[in-house]
Amino acid sequence: AESSNLLVDASLGKIFTITSSGAKTVNTPTNATSGQNLILAMAASIATLTVTLTTGASAFRFGGDITALTVTSTGTTDYIGAIWNQRDLRWDVVAYVRGY
Repeated sequence: AESSNLLVDASLGKIFTITSSGAKTVNTPTNATSGQNLILAMAASIATLTVTLTTGASAFRFGGDITALTVTSTGTTDYIGAIWNQRDLRWDVVAYVRGY
């Protein structure tokens, strides 16, 4: 069965595409370097896709403009952009665009 937890090794690239449906949790990306950015392309394949980002210590955090994610509609791709903040040890979510 397909795992509901998604693992991302940030040392392997900058753009990670997840094609799936259902509910998925993106675990804290590993092997980050100071100032590194990454893009998660969340593609809803045969049904809607609900993505949750792991939050808390050394994980993702939202700011004042982007506070949460919504459901990715079937047949579309949403993009999430994050930057590794070495000082705070967090992946800061700095971009979220939907519906491609």
